[in-house]
Amino acid sequence: MQKKSLWMVVIIMILIPSLSGCSLNTGMDEGPAASETPSPSDMPVQPIDTPSPTPEPTPACSIENEIEEILSSMSLEEKLGQLLVVGYQDDEQARRMIRDYGVGGMVLFSRSFDTFEQLYSINEQLKEYNRDNQLPLWIALDEEGGTVSRLPKGKTPIPGAAKVGSFNDTELTRSTGWVIGRELAAAGANLDFAPVVDIVDNPENKFMIKRSYGSTPELVSEHGTAFLQGLKETGVQGCAKHFPGHGGTIVDSHKNMPVISSTLEEWLQKDAIPFQAMIDAGVDMIMAGHLSFPNIDQSGLPASMSQVFLQDLLRNRMGFEGLIITDDIEMQGYPQGNERKEAVIASFLAGVDLFAIGQTPHVQMDVLEALKEGAASGRITEERINDSLRRIIRAKLKLDAIPQYSLEEAKQIFGSDEHKIKVSRLIED
Repeated sequence: MQKKSLWMVVIIMILIPSLSGCSLNTGMDEGPAASETPSPSDMPVQPIDTPSPTPEPTPACSIENEIEEILSSMSLEEKLGQLLVVGYQDDEQARRMIRDYGVGGMVLFSRSFDTFEQLYSINEQLKEYNRDNQLPLWIALDEEGGTVSRLPKGKTPIPGAAKVGSFNDTELTRSTGWVIGRELAAAGANLDFAPVVDIVDNPENKFMIKRSYGSTPELVSEHGTAFLQGLKETGVQGCAKHFPGHGGTIVDSHKNMPVISSTLEEWLQKDAIPFQAMIDAGVDMIMAGHLSFPNIDQSGLPASMSQVFLQDLLRNRMGFEGLIITDDIEMQGYPQGNERKEAVIASFLAGVDLFAIGQTPHVQMDVLEALKEGAASGRITEERINDSLRRIIRAKLKLDAIPQYSLEEAKQIFGSDEHKIKVSRLIED
C-alpha cells in the first residue's frame, strides 16, 4: 500500500467513532456488519482537502446533552432540593424553601389568595425567588374541577369528573382540560395535579365518586386521556392519580391507609387500564397513592413505598418513563412521626422521584434531612439521585412551551367568554 493511501485510512478510522455518538440520525446506511468489514485496501479514500462534514446532532441528542450538562453542574444539595414539591403557610416559608433549599416546585391552595390578581402576583413572586436557579420552578394546583378546585372566583366553572363523564363526549372532556390549562397558565402555573383516573364502581366511596369519570376502565381511560390531551395543548403538565387506583375502597387515605384485596390479575383487568392509557398518551407525571394491595405486594406497604408497584409494575411492565410523585406525605396513609424519615428513604429507593409535602415546615425538613442522611450513609447513591434528576430536568425543559402572559393579557383569558362557550353544555346543564 502506498504511504499516502495508508494515511488516508488512518484519518478515516479516526473520524468514524466521532460520527457514531448519541445515535445520530444521518440518513446514511449503517454499513456492513462487523463480520463483513472490508479490508483497508477495499475502503474508499477521501481526499484530505475535502473531508466529509460531521452530521448535525438530532434534537434528541441535543436534549440529552443539555440534560447531562445541567446535571453535571449541580451540587448534591441542589439535586436533593429538586426532589421536593411543597406547600407553604406564608411568604417567608416559600422564600426560604426556594432560595435556601432549591425545592423543585410549590403547590398552591386557595387559602393563599382570594382573587385572580393575587394568585398571579404570588406566582410572579415565586418565580422571582427562583430566578437564580437554572431550572424553572413547578407551580402546581389541584385543579380537577368540581369539588377539587383551587382557582379563584371568576374562573370558568368546570364540574367534577363524574358529571363530565356522564355526557360521554370526549371532545367536551378535552375542552375541559384545555380551558383549565389555559386558566392555570394565565395565572402563571405550569402543573396540574389532574386528572383523576381512579375507577369508582362503589357508590359508598363518597369522597371519590364525584371525582371519577366513571365506573368502567374504558370510560375512565377515554375521558382521562381526553382531559390530558386538552391540558397538553396549553403546555401545562398533567399528573394522573392515584396509582395504583383509589376507586375500590371507601377508606380515605387522608385519614388512614386503605387496604385493597385485589389480586394482580384483577388489578391488571381494571385499575391498571386507565393508567396504561395515560402512559400511552404521554402523561408527564403519575401520583403514587398511600394504598396497600397485600395480594399484589405481600409486604403490605403503601404503593408510595412499594418497589413491586413502582418498579416491577409501573416502570418495567407498563413502561412508564416519566416522573413518579407521592401523594401528600402528610396524609395519614403514609408513615408519620418517627417513622417518616425511614419511609422517605424507602420510597425513594422503591422508585419515587418527587415528594409532595403539605405546608408543615418540620415535615418538609424531615424529608430533606432523610434524603441527605441516606446519601451520606451510602444507602442512596448519587447515581440513583441522578436517575430522578434526569427525569426532572427532561420534564422541566418542556415548560418553556407555556406562554407567558402579562397581567392584562391573563385577565382577558381567565374566565373568558371563549372558555365558557367551549364548555357551555356543562355550564348550562
